[in-house]
Amino acid sequence: MLLRSILTLWLGLLIACSRPTWHAVDVSGKLPPLDFTLAGTHGEIRRGEDFLGRIVLLFTGFTHCPGVCPATLARLAAVLEGIEDSQAKIQVLFVSLDPERDSPEVLEAYVRRFGPWFVGLTGSQAQLEELTRRYFLPYQKQSLGSGGDYEVLHSSQVLVFDRQGRARLLVSAALPEEDLKADLQQLLREPS
Repeated sequence: MLLRSILTLWLGLLIACSRPTWHAVDVSGKLPPLDFTLAGTHGEIRRGEDFLGRIVLLFTGFTHCPGVCPATLARLAAVLEGIEDSQAKIQVLFVSLDPERDSPEVLEAYVRRFGPWFVGLTGSQAQLEELTRRYFLPYQKQSLGSGGDYEVLHSSQVLVFDRQGRARLLVSAALPEEDLKADLQQLLREPS
């Protein structure tokens, strides 16, 4: 009886130790894999499969965003600067939800300010709705008055996909940079 209890405890510890512990929310098996068709900043068609082999951080927003977007992208850049060889291993996809104002040139100039990890993408209304519905990243245009100006209300969360394109983590704005860095490094240590 004692031997059985010890073996059960040992097996439980072994299983618990073999599961990764994450700082971000683990969404493994809860969201679909990386799959989309959008336009890149040079007019090229980009698909989710183009980014397989790299860890992908997916963030939606718009270039006229007054706070959340630049703060999130700057935060991601700061984290990635601290990861060795991150340019070759990690890609950030910034998907503009405002194709009317975010021309390819505007979007390219915007993402380049944050570093070499960033790729700007956008698409038609139907493509953007499909992407945001697929990954539960709601957004809505909101008028700012009679002048026709508007902003885009959107999620501040970042979705992280592993090198096989599987959705793995949901990162909130409240997650400390060192915790995000630790999670990305743990994903990088996983076999390809």
